[in-house]
Amino acid sequence: MKKSICLLGSALLMGWAAKAQISCGTDDLYRRLIKENPAISTTELALNEAIKNAIEAEKKYGSLFKTTAVSLDVPIVVHVIHDYGTDYLPDTVIFNAAAYWNKVYNKENEDTVDVLSNLKQYIGNPQINLHLATIDPNGNPTIGITRRQSYFANNGSDLAKMDYWPSTKYLNIWFIAKMSSDHSGAAAYAYYPSSAVYFPQYDGVIALASYVNTDKTIPHEIGHTMNLAHTWGSTNNPGVACGDDDVDDTPPTYGHTSCLTSDLYDTRCATGYTDGSGIYHPNSAAAADTVNTQNIMDYSYCSKMFTIGQAARMRAALTSSVAGRNNLYSASNLAATGALAARPDLKPIPDFSIDKGLFTWGGSTTDRMVFSCEGSTTKFRFTNRSWNDTITGVTWAFSNGASVASSTSTGTIQNTFSTPGWVTVDMTATGNNTGTSTISRKAVYIASNTAVTNTYAQYFTAESDFANWPMFNYYGNNFKWEYSSTNGYPSGDGCIRFRSFDTRVNPERYSGIATGDFDDIYTPAFDLTTFAPGSSTLNLNFFTAGAATSGIASGDSMQVFASSNCGDTWVRIAVLKYADIINNGVQTAEFAPTKASNWKAQTVAIPAAQRTNKTFFRFRYWPAVGGNNMYMDNFTISPWTTEIKEVAANASDVKLYPNPSNGSTKLYFTLSQSGEANYAIRDIAGKVIFRKNITGSANSFVTEDIDRSIFPAAGVYLVTLTQSEQTNTQKLVIQ
Repeated sequence: MKKSICLLGSALLMGWAAKAQISCGTDDLYRRLIKENPAISTTELALNEAIKNAIEAEKKYGSLFKTTAVSLDVPIVVHVIHDYGTDYLPDTVIFNAAAYWNKVYNKENEDTVDVLSNLKQYIGNPQINLHLATIDPNGNPTIGITRRQSYFANNGSDLAKMDYWPSTKYLNIWFIAKMSSDHSGAAAYAYYPSSAVYFPQYDGVIALASYVNTDKTIPHEIGHTMNLAHTWGSTNNPGVACGDDDVDDTPPTYGHTSCLTSDLYDTRCATGYTDGSGIYHPNSAAAADTVNTQNIMDYSYCSKMFTIGQAARMRAALTSSVAGRNNLYSASNLAATGALAARPDLKPIPDFSIDKGLFTWGGSTTDRMVFSCEGSTTKFRFTNRSWNDTITGVTWAFSNGASVASSTSTGTIQNTFSTPGWVTVDMTATGNNTGTSTISRKAVYIASNTAVTNTYAQYFTAESDFANWPMFNYYGNNFKWEYSSTNGYPSGDGCIRFRSFDTRVNPERYSGIATGDFDDIYTPAFDLTTFAPGSSTLNLNFFTAGAATSGIASGDSMQVFASSNCGDTWVRIAVLKYADIINNGVQTAEFAPTKASNWKAQTVAIPAAQRTNKTFFRFRYWPAVGGNNMYMDNFTISPWTTEIKEVAANASDVKLYPNPSNGSTKLYFTLSQSGEANYAIRDIAGKVIFRKNITGSANSFVTEDIDRSIFPAAGVYLVTLTQSEQTNTQKLVIQ
């Protein structure tokens, strides 16, 4: 949440490294939300007036500067949105962090002793107790933590706020690895109560996992959820001008981003300021109480205190009905959420992550290394990620001729596999006096070393055709490769589809926004040294049919990779962008091709370096906002482009390519048994502008160049091929 770092013991309580030059994004978010919904401003004004009246009442009865008699208890839940990187916060780290946040909100943090002596009299005690819930919204026991692997861990925004629990019952806190570009530079942000009224599903705090206990980032953000502004006011720009937060005992300030003596004793805003308690602060360098750089709502990284006025303001906001804050501490809600109950002993939730060799699993920009060949010596590393209890034991069992068939390691296991097919991992975690839990998961795919030779064609007419085409849905969502028994090219039989239909509505609120997701499908191995020997070209041929749900030009894309070392490394050989695969425009309903014209021929050239005796291909699809389904069919490998390959396979077909053309074009056909043919080119009026006879071997495939110079001008021409008294006329557009 801060701009620069002044490392203190409390900042390193959990050993998580602080990050420099990162800010709180709450005010930027607030301004955006007001533009979307101006009514937020009206709600905010009403709330501020109610808070002011509540504080004035406390002043009237002389209770403002006294220890508050009644503690307020608030249930909290922590959601870990991760991709198995450093964002995967262990349970114990969360327990310890929550305990520390609770200390801060009860003025029990030890570093209050370091508050400047003339400011100690203003240290406030909010007396707000934060409790990890022990009952979830469905009435089930919980430790107050949820976990979800998601691509949003590295693209954090409101959309990353998965597993939301009702904000009138729980204070939601989400941890992620990286903020999205919309919140660039922010370590955390929160919703003010006035905003939460209109966007309750996003109410709470979202923060980088590395800031779980860096200085007092989370207490700062929780302060925002209870209507505290930054000490210099509701902006994200400290150091610009004197500003105020409408709290009597936090004087006007520029705001600070360091803990230098000049920051601690800054008097630039001390102009005879009088706070609401009647205490006068002269404009003097000796009057250090004219600033409160050590305030938790500053950016100084030497945060140590809330003031009495801030404590009163938070309590007043918490007792308000705005955004249902007053229900959080109600007796009925504390009972419903189990906030005051002891943490239950629950069965462990077994989980593990995978990486291979030196490649790290985690983050949407890294490679997923879950594919190898039988007998490969490259090792997979399986890491225990079990949680929800103190794990006292783990047992593993691996299929497919694993070099380590079973293990009791509670940490990591390195393994290789000798048998082709999907590797199944059975994992059992044992908890501390709570029993065991088991998961069974298809984890990695081991490809056969037997390579396809000479020719290959896959039309996906049956689901069994995918036996050696493994598909990976890395995040377990509805955007994925799958078999479609209909809608294939051209007659409607089976095909592959990538389901990219972007609903953006429940029940797919989280899987319905795909930006950052990707999924893979792999081919079997090919011995490309046996394909079209002597040919200088070799291509992947296939057809696609795609659409969009909106006209977003930066939508879906597909990458094609090749590997000649069993998937240890991959070389990208093609990128099919939005315009290449979205050839059926915008369709609001879920798209499915119904005719041959819905399909587009795709040709991907195979580089010479990848024409080895064991080459694999991988298709990686990146869905995005506004996508719809994309279908793929008729996969072959040949020296021809996809359009021409169809002609070469069918003796009766004739093809002009490219067409339309702004240069030369080619005529493709198969000579009849006579070995003779002729073609004529006519303009639209029927005048012959070119004629040529062709002879060759019977049934041979012909490629005839038609030079652009033949055509007197751009326009439409007719090309008629005649052989064995059979004619075929094609329209050619010259641009």
